[in-house]
This record gives sequence, structure tokens and C-alpha cells, in this order.
Amino acid sequence: MNNYKFLPQVKHGIINVGDLPIPFDIVLNAAVLVIVLTFVFLKTSWKESILTSQESLFSTKQSFAGKSFGFLILLLLTVPGLINNEAAKTSITPLVLWIFLWITVPVLGLIFGDLYAKFNPLALIVNREGVSKNVYFASFLFLCLTWFELVWNKPGNPRHIGIVFIILITVISLLQKFYKKTIIEVDPLLLLHHLYSKMRITNKAPAFRNLLNNISNLAHLKGMEYFILLMIGTVTYDGLRETTFWFELFGSQTYDTFFSTVAFLLMNLLVIIFYRFACFFAIRVSGENFNLNDISLKFGHTMLPIAFAYHVTHYLSLLLFEFQTVFYRLNDPFGFGWNLFNIQEPVVDYFIEPVVLWIIMVIVTLAGHMLSVVLAHDLSVKLFGHQKSDKTQYIFLFITVALTLQALFVLSVA
Repeated sequence: MNNYKFLPQVKHGIINVGDLPIPFDIVLNAAVLVIVLTFVFLKTSWKESILTSQESLFSTKQSFAGKSFGFLILLLLTVPGLINNEAAKTSITPLVLWIFLWITVPVLGLIFGDLYAKFNPLALIVNREGVSKNVYFASFLFLCLTWFELVWNKPGNPRHIGIVFIILITVISLLQKFYKKTIIEVDPLLLLHHLYSKMRITNKAPAFRNLLNNISNLAHLKGMEYFILLMIGTVTYDGLRETTFWFELFGSQTYDTFFSTVAFLLMNLLVIIFYRFACFFAIRVSGENFNLNDISLKFGHTMLPIAFAYHVTHYLSLLLFEFQTVFYRLNDPFGFGWNLFNIQEPVVDYFIEPVVLWIIMVIVTLAGHMLSVVLAHDLSVKLFGHQKSDKTQYIFLFITVALTLQALFVLSVA
């Protein structure tokens, strides 16, 4: 996403492996040890499933205040670029989409839950309720939206953002009209925030179990696991693409739209293939007669903590530094030459040292993978029994370790 960022902040990690406070091989070995010890601890002490699986969705009803705020967000996403194609450096539009909706609201959801559903701007125009069955359309539209973010050469262009949202509203309206789809089945942003709100940290005791229950109660709509895997695959692609390793491997092709599109799709496909293979392996070693699609759907929520950890670490620096320009951008939100607050272009305060930022990212990454291991273990015990659950989890453990190493590599090799 370098092509729409305006500040020279650290994005994924710090400058190079030599700048790390701890030797890189020690970091990797320690991370693997933590994941394996988590697995061993669960194997010896967690012999029965303790988590609930009460599937739950949510109401899309909005208050007048929520609708009003949503209408303002919709205006800021579409109008500025359509009436005045202002430079991304000063426009409020890319900040609203990529900083506020894409990272700030999900992080606030850790405390307040699903805030986005309370003001979803698209629900003002299209909001059909009913019985939700699958999220295949939402998954496809999410893939398209992230392609615009990661592959398209001007994802921060206000006019392009406005056009994309008009297209998104049109497509969602048509899907609801002709296919009778509910809003959750077709709105990728609504589903994204709903999933991340499952990571909400409550003050109700026991807090850790409540967090795990909240995730395990995720509604098993068909295709939900693919949406979560796309959340992982898209960020993985962007992270690897911005490493020196990727550039040395592919050179100038890195900036070619066709090549990037193919690489983007292949990365997501690989994540899905590995996950499906893990589910297939678990069924085979268990000796049970489970349907592959059923197991794939049931284990989908176990990948959500990894997706959330990737999302937070990937965009954390944007949240901390780019968000400081919000009042400057609101000074003239529609590009009319206003000076509402009489302020000058801000000097961004890089108040967190890169090493400290890296440490926070590593902790979040490890926490996400450890939560995934816990959720997978509890579900394995529930489905396969304690005696068989160990064997079924070996492949999931391998994939979790591989994802951990990949994530740490991206964080540590700019």
C-alpha cells in the first residue's frame, strides 16, 4: 500500500534484520517453542471441550444517530473524489476508508464490539434482512476490494475510491434484489467488522474463556471459512510483496498489475489449499466419517485470531501515525479550498521507536497464533475425542508454525 501512504513510517517491521534487538534466529526459535509448548500444555491438561458453540449473528438495525453518522461517512467516501479529484495527501477520503474503517474501527471493536454495524453507510441504501445462508458473494467482493487496495496502482485516489464504492453499492443492491441476499451475505465490510468484533475483550469473568466462547459462537454460514482465509491470504501477500526477498526474486515485475494480480490470487489460493488439506488430513487420521466441507466450515473460526493479528500488525503504523493528520484533512474535506480550523499541515510525531513497534507486533502475532491453537484443540476434542484429537491437530500445528514463521519474517525484513 505504499502507493497511497504519505508518511515515511515503518509499515511491517524495522529496517533490516541487523537492527533487531534480538538475533533473528533466536526470535524464530523462541516463537516456534512457544507455539509447540502451547500445544503440549493443551494436550496434557485440556482433555474436554469447555467452549460453547451457540451460533449468533446480529441485528443490522441502526439508530437515528447511527444512520446520520453513516450518511456522513458515505458522503466522505464518495463526494470529495467525484466533485474535486484532490491529491491523496490532503483528501479526507483515503483516511476515512483505509485508516478509520479499515483499522481504527476494528481496533475499537476490541472494547466496544461491532461498531460498524451501528453506522454501516451501505445499509442506508441496501439493508435486506432475513435468513442468511452463505457469504460467498461477500467473500468475492472482499477479494475485489482488497485487490483494489493492494494491486491497483492508485488505491488512495479519492475519485477511484468514490467510483469503487458506487460500484459496490450497485452490485450489493442488485444481489439483494435478484438473489434475495441479506446484507451480511453480500457486504464485505460489514462481515469483516462482524468477524473482528468476535475478538472483543470483556471484563466479565472468566475473561479469557469469554473471549474464546465469543469466537467459537461464530455463525457457520457457508463460505465463512473462505472469507477468514482471504483475510489471512491478502495480508500475507502484501507483507511478502514488500520484503527485499520478494523484490530480489521478482524484480520490476513486482509493480506490474497483471503479475501482481496473478501473485495476489495464487497467494490466497495457496492459503485455502493448505487449510483444506489440513482438514482432509484431520479426517483421515481420525478414522471418522466426516464430510470435508463440514469440517472445513467448523474449523474456520479457529483461524480468526490469526487473521486479526495479521490485520492489526499490518496496519498498526498507519493507525498510530497517519491518523494524526485527521484534523488537517477535515480542514477542507471536500476540496473546496476551505480552512475550517485554520491549521497548517501537521508534523507527524513518530512517538514510538521502531524497535518498540516491532516488539508489539511480535507479541500480537504470537498471541493470535496461540489463540488459534487453543481454539483448534478445543474443537478437535469436541469432534474427535481426546484420544484422537492429538493426531488430528498435528497438521494444524504445522500450518500454525509455518504461518508464525512467515509473519515474523515479514515483520523483521523490510
